[in-house]
Amino acid sequence: MKMRKKMTFLLIILALGTMTVSCKKKAKNNKSAQTQISNKPINTDIFNLGAKQAQGNPNIQNLTPEEQQKLIDNQIDPAKVSEALTKAQNGDKESIMSLAQLYYNLKDNNKVKQILQYGVDKGYPEAIYNLAVILKQEGNTEQANKLMAQLPRTERVVRRQGGRVVSGRGPVMIRQLRMRPGAEEYNRAVDLVRAKKYDEAKKYFEKAYNAGIKEADIRIALINKEQKNTDESVKWFQKAANRGVKEANFEVGAMLYDSGKQEEARPYLLKAYKAGNKSLAMPIAMSYHNQKDTAEAVKWYKIAAQNGDKNAKATLERLERPNSSGENSSTTKGEEGKSRNSTTFLGNQNSKSLTESTLNSVKSKGKAEEEKKIEEKKDTNEKHNNEKRSKYR
Repeated sequence: MKMRKKMTFLLIILALGTMTVSCKKKAKNNKSAQTQISNKPINTDIFNLGAKQAQGNPNIQNLTPEEQQKLIDNQIDPAKVSEALTKAQNGDKESIMSLAQLYYNLKDNNKVKQILQYGVDKGYPEAIYNLAVILKQEGNTEQANKLMAQLPRTERVVRRQGGRVVSGRGPVMIRQLRMRPGAEEYNRAVDLVRAKKYDEAKKYFEKAYNAGIKEADIRIALINKEQKNTDESVKWFQKAANRGVKEANFEVGAMLYDSGKQEEARPYLLKAYKAGNKSLAMPIAMSYHNQKDTAEAVKWYKIAAQNGDKNAKATLERLERPNSSGENSSTTKGEEGKSRNSTTFLGNQNSKSLTESTLNSVKSKGKAEEEKKIEEKKDTNEKHNNEKRSKYR
């Protein structure tokens, strides 16, 4: 009987010991599982400038002119960054993380910390974790540890299970700020452009492109354009156009047109026209005319004339005269031979090229629209202020 009691007692002790070890292991597992690093990248492509020419905007209040220029130098749109900054200050999580990653790529740690602090103030685990990591790297271990202590052990997880939505608790998923592959080379290339070492800059932009920073294609194309390397510039703008940069279609079309490849240029000019460059109707018409496709030429001359192009209107009048053959009718007989050999805009060697004339037209239109918006905003604010004054009289 005594022996049986001893055996029972020993079994109880063993069972308790096993439970204790199991609980310790479970507690340890819970602690290690409080954060889990996700491989999901943080998107910064939303800030890309594309192929459009940008200048600092005095109406942007939350970025200095110097900050705007730095962004433009890196093919980043200051207007998009400004909008995201406003959202980040109001606590938008995705804006905070995207901006933090953007400035992390630019090696501006002060800006990264400032933006992450918006997320820390809101209690976002990703912002807390990434700020803690940066502080630890800078040697501020005490502050980093304080932040790490704020991280929750688990977070609410919603998943689909057997055709129904189930919610529960799971590890906190963290997207960590990482320097993009190729970012070092890209930043080096930007510095070389500032130093006017363009050939060396192109090499580093190509390294960045090959490492995965595809927006480097625009920088390579622009340098080649500046250096009058038309074939190389067209090649890199085509890469940009193929990945969806609408402005690149205009550049490719303009350069091909000016180099005499009007038929090859036309698909790009048509895409650029559809994207809003209405002044391209005239060169599109001329490309059809030179190909002796009179029906399409007339159609596009009419579109150009409706858009206010006087040359298109005059050409239509000549084409629609009785006994007009439609061949080389965009010029007088004395100019006919000259037109055949010409590859510049409107068939006149003394006029500006398509690239220059159309770009200036687009810039002027954009500037006029921007000034109109500013005036409308002023009128709205003034009207609102007048209403407030009359209300409190």
